Order: sequence, then structure tokens, then C-alpha cells
Amino acid sequence: MGFWERLIGAEPGAQKDHQRLLPELLAFYREEARLARQIREHADLAPHEAGAQGLRAAAKEQDRAVQLLHGEIISFGGEINGSLGLTKGGKNHWTRVIHDLEDNQALRQRYNEQASYWDPDFPDVVALYRTLEHEKARLNASLRDIALRADPHALD
Repeated sequence: MGFWERLIGAEPGAQKDHQRLLPELLAFYREEARLARQIREHADLAPHEAGAQGLRAAAKEQDRAVQLLHGEIISFGGEINGSLGLTKGGKNHWTRVIHDLEDNQALRQRYNEQASYWDPDFPDVVALYRTLEHEKARLNASLRDIALRADPHALD
């Protein structure tokens, strides 16, 4: 493999099979489900109703991403099991929303990378990753709006 192939992540088509894809989908599912739970927990801790409502709406959007991944995992013959991991907290509402935003942005970037990686070999999966990336962009806008309205200096 040459320099440019390593740089863009291109590998021979024989190495790109769904044996590697299913564990990646499961990891994404666990991360999305963890983020949905985290956003719900942060909504319960929000100091004002507007922030709580915004976070609950964000959690519903997050649930759509979880359902999309769940359907894809089932179509590949996978099973959902395992723990979701720990959620991140914070000393105030602003910090918690920023954690949600950063986690969401990291997922968006990983979806973009994976869509580029799997592009010619698995078009259905690429379409899923692109859809999830667009969902993440919308959720980023919502979380950014909530963070802008929060007071970064207020303590709970």
C-alpha cells in the first residue's frame, strides 16, 4: 500500500467486508445510546424549563439515530447487547451541554470518516452514515443554541 492509499484510508476491496462493519455499527450504537441517556440525564438536571425542554427534544432526535443504527445492525444479523458506558457530568448546565455537544461533534466526524472509507464497497452503509451525519449536524445546531443560552459561570 502506497502513501496516498494510507493517507485516504483506501484498502483493497477484499479487506472491506461486513465482518469489520458489524462491530463498528455496534460501537456506534452503544455510543449513540449512551449519548441519548446522557442528554436525558442532563435534561433532568437543567436549572430552567427552556433548557430542559431543549435537551428533551435533542434526546428524541438522538433516539432516531439509535433506531437507524438498530435497524442496520439487525439487517446485518447482529444482536444488541452490552453496557452503554458511563455518562459525562459537569458542575453546571453549560458544562453538561458542552459535553453533549462535543460528544455529538465527535460522532459526526466519525460518521464522515466512515462514509468516506466504505464508500464504493457498501453504498447502503454509506447512505446510513451520511444520514446520521446530517442528523448530527441538526443536533449540533440545537445543542449549540442551548449552550449559548446557558450561563457558563452559574453553579448548580
